[in-house]
Amino acid sequence: MGLSKSSLIKIGSAAGIIVLGFFVMFILGSTEKTSNKHEVEPEVRLVETSTVNFGDLVLEIEGNGIVESKKTLNIISEATGPVIFAKNDLKDGTFVEKGEIILEIDSREVENSLYTLRSEFLNAIALVLPEIKIEDQATYNKWYEYFHSLDLKNTTPELPEILNSQENIKLSTRNVFSKFYAVKNQEILLSKYKIIAPFSGYIKSNGVVEGSYVSRGIHLCTLADPVNVEIAVPLLTEEVNLINFSSPPEVKIFPDKHEGEIIKGKIYRKETLLNRNSQTINVYVSFTNNRLNTYYLPGNYVKVKIEGSFLKDVAKIPRHIVDNNNFIYTMEDGKLARKKVELVTIQGNNAIIKKSDNEEMQIVTTILQKPLIGMRIKSNNESIELKNEQGSAKNDSQLSDPD
Repeated sequence: MGLSKSSLIKIGSAAGIIVLGFFVMFILGSTEKTSNKHEVEPEVRLVETSTVNFGDLVLEIEGNGIVESKKTLNIISEATGPVIFAKNDLKDGTFVEKGEIILEIDSREVENSLYTLRSEFLNAIALVLPEIKIEDQATYNKWYEYFHSLDLKNTTPELPEILNSQENIKLSTRNVFSKFYAVKNQEILLSKYKIIAPFSGYIKSNGVVEGSYVSRGIHLCTLADPVNVEIAVPLLTEEVNLINFSSPPEVKIFPDKHEGEIIKGKIYRKETLLNRNSQTINVYVSFTNNRLNTYYLPGNYVKVKIEGSFLKDVAKIPRHIVDNNNFIYTMEDGKLARKKVELVTIQGNNAIIKKSDNEEMQIVTTILQKPLIGMRIKSNNESIELKNEQGSAKNDSQLSDPD
């Protein structure tokens, strides 16, 4: 039984639709599908940079210490008796000149004993002179002149030189030597009743008034020199090694809160024993405070800057940018890089590094959070310079506008 014409048309139409569908699908499948892609530009970090300039540098080692008098003397009484003179009653702050009498104790009894001993010494020489004259005229003339130089009120001079044993025997038999040294001992004792300032300075004392009684061994006062002073500055061994001691290093000294009041000194000595607890060595800075500036009186806390060694091809960079392994971050071709440096020393907020190559180094001074080596960075300094240039160009255009 054959298909009708209408059935054939339907079958043909269905087959055509199927073929057309496959053809359309083939066309669509063979066509390259494109999409609108959005390329994300990598983030550029804005950082502050600085160019490292290498050159010659004289190091300055910083330290601190307390001003102390180079000469301080505790005066102890070596005599006993009533005080007949005391400079300004030995009150705190009393100034005395070198050679001036500070205190005097009644010495009349000691003086009388000294005069007695001198008289006995004179008698001993007077008795031996006739015996010497008989045997040796030259020796007699020598002792005769010495005898006439003696005075009960003045200090006894040293004995003439003994030239032979015969002269020595005659003097010994008359006890000349024993009486002479008895006189000298009494003169020493008498000198202790009058206290004289060995140098100029200020007195620190609880006071001793005239008429008071002092005993041997009592502390009278302390004499301190406020002009010639020094500072013991503790330094680490690494810092000491950076100082050239071949000639006295110069030192700048200034008070803790008054850096304008600068005075200069020098280092003339240092300790050779390391402090076990602090692992430091004391160097002593000496200077003179002629004007008695109150900032430099003994007891003041001061800061110092000591002239250190002369270094070549070094540079100062911020201390915080150097890590524990002596690495720093740099900018190279717009990217973050990391470089190791040779650290010479740390000075305050600065690190001193040595030049390692001839290339100019651009260091990153910004503290970076999670830095990635190779990431793109841009110097904030360049942006500032660009803005300044644009502002300058704008100003130039306004100036050139005739309106």
